[in-house]
This record gives sequence, structure tokens and C-alpha cells, in this order.
Amino acid sequence: MNRFVLTLLALLLPASAAYAQDDCSHVTSSLEMVPCSEAAKKAADTQLNVSYKQLMTRLESDYRADPALGAEYAAKVKESQRAWLKLRDANCPLEAFEIETGMPAHVFAVNSCIARMSRERSAYLDKIVPVLSSDKNASTAPISDACPSEEFAPFIAAFSANGESQRRLTAMTVKSLVLKPVAGKDRSTFEPSTSGVSGATFTYPLMAAITPGKTPGVEIEEVDDSHVNVVDKRAGNSNIKIFNFSRQACWVLEGIEDWSINEKDLVSTDNPGMSRAENFCYQRAEALGGLGSLEQYRLTAELIEASLENFVCAAESGDAQASLSAASLSLSQMASQLETPKVEALFKAASKIPKGAMGYATFLCSGNSTDYNGPCLHPKQAEEQVIRAITMGSTDAMNYLASTFEGGELGTKDISQALACYQMAADKGDQLGVFNVGRLGSSATAPIKASHCI
Repeated sequence: MNRFVLTLLALLLPASAAYAQDDCSHVTSSLEMVPCSEAAKKAADTQLNVSYKQLMTRLESDYRADPALGAEYAAKVKESQRAWLKLRDANCPLEAFEIETGMPAHVFAVNSCIARMSRERSAYLDKIVPVLSSDKNASTAPISDACPSEEFAPFIAAFSANGESQRRLTAMTVKSLVLKPVAGKDRSTFEPSTSGVSGATFTYPLMAAITPGKTPGVEIEEVDDSHVNVVDKRAGNSNIKIFNFSRQACWVLEGIEDWSINEKDLVSTDNPGMSRAENFCYQRAEALGGLGSLEQYRLTAELIEASLENFVCAAESGDAQASLSAASLSLSQMASQLETPKVEALFKAASKIPKGAMGYATFLCSGNSTDYNGPCLHPKQAEEQVIRAITMGSTDAMNYLASTFEGGELGTKDISQALACYQMAADKGDQLGVFNVGRLGSSATAPIKASHCI
């Protein structure tokens, strides 16, 4: 039974979770490595473009008193950037020289190299801060206002205290990350999109007051001596924001990562059986779960938790697929495990569809456990749910019931009945059923009748 539970969980989980990719540095499948590396390259290129544009903005601002010198500086930056791009594009194929051109491993190696070099270049450009005594750091914070503190803890307390201090200590151009639907794919497929946004366009305050170490839902991450991230989870897993600060003449807010999904990117009537709010919950669940299952982002755990929370919200409608997704994700060990009565209620609601009935059968056998390895707890009720799935046309259920008759897991061991169930699946064109009919057919003492299955 344990082997079946694992197989069925993989079948029941949303497609985005079932085909989860590991971090690009660890993928081994050629089917995974190319799209993973393409995404990494795209993200690094976007980051590089933002860093370059921010640098040019700083130059324009910092050299207002001497435009000619500023233009000369900018020209040097452009010349340097062109030369660096040529170096990168010549260097990366060199790293992949011993791999056959065009093969997935070659594409992966080149993309990974480009992503790595682009990230390194972006960090380099971010550190270029022109020094002009009369106008230093005009692109970040007015020098007429005092810096709250060189230490980050008292700084963030002062920064978050009110909208005016936040406006004053926000960079002129901020790296903004938002989640956007992927063009050409269904509306549940989202990806992070990064751009440079003028700090003057924000509505302040950007965050509520923070007392470091005492404000629940806020985490402060020290990246290095000059960079700190503030992860704000106070609005829940579906609305996490990460604020990126860098130390210049003073600490300055230079980036905002918004990991929520805007309602304008969702469809309020996608599923007529759900309310507007439940529709939004279902679409958020699929989108955030898809991002979390890639395991490429720092918020992997939080994104999966957000997916579960939103599936549970959508399941309030009684929708079978939303209920199945919530129950399956709870048992996947990727998210928090729901209480047993809640999981059972979800599977009952899900049993209106074949996969839901199969999921309920698994629950009846193994309970609310991810590692149960004993006999089926409720074999009769479990068999009823499998038969229910069969009546809805599920060949997976036909093959499963056949396997239980063959092995006796649900209490009845009957090879002729197993053969009949395999035959039922084979009659529907199922290749596993065809294989097993061939495997067991020679042992039949009478003509096989699929109707003998149930």
C-alpha cells in the first residue's frame, strides 16, 4: 500500500508541483536543465539592465553641477559595458567548449555562465558611487537631512516610523520585483518581473513601523556588511514583501520585492461554481504553488504554504478539484499538514471526480499519514471509493483495483477478478492494462470478461 500511496500522491498533486525543478546547480535531467538555466539567464539579464540604468541615473544626478564631466563619465561606463558584454559572450562558450554544441548540457553550461557573470557585473555596477563633494549621493537621500543611524537596527526603526522618513531615504530609482502572468500561457503561470521604478512614484508609507526583534512577522537578513533585507510577512504568506537596503552615505531603500498577485491579473469568473473571492483564491493557489514548486526562489516554503491556504479558501465552495488539491498538498510533506477531520472533509468533497475518489480511497487506507506502511485501515470503504472512480471511467482505478485483487491488499485475492479489471482498462486503450492482461492472460482458465471486475 505504501508504494501506491507515493505514486498516487504524485498523480494527485497539481502539475506544477509534480514536475518541480531543483535549483539549477543541481538539476540532472536534460528536460529540466535548459528551461531552468534560461529562466536564470533572463532574471540575471534583467537585473543587470536595472543596475546599469540605476548607475546612469546616479551619474546624471550626481553631476548636475558639471554636466560635461558627467557625460564623459557616462561615456566611459557605456564603453566599459560594451566591452564587458563582448567578453562575457566570448567567455561563456569557452566554458562549454568540451560539450557538443546544441546539446542540452551545452545550452545549460552557456546559460549558467551568462547568468553568473551577469550577476557579478550587476553587483559591480551597484558599487559604483560617484564622489562629488558638493552633491554626493543626491540620487539616494538629500544631504540636508541627517542619517538616523549607521547601525541598521536603529535605522530601520526610524525609517519605518513614518512616510516622510521612508520617502527621504528611498533611492531615486528602485529595483522593483513584481509577479506577472507569463505571456502565451494560462493565467495561473506567473514569474517575477524586475524593472527600475522612480521612488517618487510610490505611495508612502511603504511599510508599517518595525521594532527589530520585537515585531512579529518581520525578519531581518544581513546579506553582507553593506546589504540588508527586511522580509515582511505581516500580511500573510500570500502578501510577502522584501525590502532591500544598501549602505551608502546612509542606509537607503534600493529595492522592493512584492510576492503577492494583483487581482487585476486574475479572472473573477474563471470557475462559475465559485464566488469571486474563491476564484481568486484558486488562481492564487495554482500560481504561488507553481512558483514554490520550482524551488528556485528564497520564499519556496512560504509560497507553498500560501498555495495550501488559498486552495483551502477555494475549497469552501465545495469544488472537487480545489478540495483535492488542498488535501493532496497537505499530505505532500511540502506544506503544513491539516488536521485529520479537515483532510477527510476535503477528500469527501473531492470524491465527486475520479482522482478525488482515488485520493479518498488512499486516505481511508492510510489515514492522515505520509509514512503509514501497515494494512489498509478501512478496506471495504476504500474499495467502494475505488469502484466509484471506476464507474466514472478512471483507468487508474481499474488498474489499482486489479492490483489489489492480485495481491489481496483490500482483503480479497482473486486472480480472475484481477485479470477482469486489467481487461477493463485494456479495453479503454490503457497500456498498463494491456501489459498486465498479457502477463496474466496465460493463467486464465476461462474467457476474460471485463464485467467480472466489479
